[in-house]
Amino acid sequence: MRLATLCLCAGLILSACGQADKPAPKEDASTIEAKKEASAYVPAPADGPTITPDDLKPIVGTDWKGTLTYLDYGDGETESTIPVELMVLQTERTFGLYFTFPEDPEADGGADITISDNGRMINQETVTRRIEEDGSLMVVTLAPCEDNGVQASCEYTYDISPSAFSIRMMVTLEGDDQAFRRHHYSFTR
Repeated sequence: MRLATLCLCAGLILSACGQADKPAPKEDASTIEAKKEASAYVPAPADGPTITPDDLKPIVGTDWKGTLTYLDYGDGETESTIPVELMVLQTERTFGLYFTFPEDPEADGGADITISDNGRMINQETVTRRIEEDGSLMVVTLAPCEDNGVQASCEYTYDISPSAFSIRMMVTLEGDDQAFRRHHYSFTR
């Protein structure tokens, strides 16, 4: 299956949709306004684990190579894995992630990871766990999201070290208690 589109979830491009053959649904003004409100600034919670820009500094650079494994949106069962390269740039509290897909250059894209001033949020995701071990850091975040048109909760796990970086997205659909892996970016250098 050819990677055709990157999807936006909780403000960060992270999942391969596989919906190239599906026409985009028409949206009325109220739907567009609701999406704007849902993505509006959410104040960072005051208590809990935090992350700082220094925590993400190890991922800055241009020589990341890896894979994206994603669950097909069409059948919800087929996993695909494709090669991907990553360049990460930093501007203060924002890290620009620039993805290159050698097998599908039309899918190349980017996203920003912005850390809130108090370190409790990454974009619209609340930091729920922080674990440091053997020179690496694991940060887990949680955010409301929409998956394939269904309200859901998205849990992101960021594994960070100077030689390995990954982002895994687990989705729990509203009304369901079983999470599934939507995608997993895994890089080394």
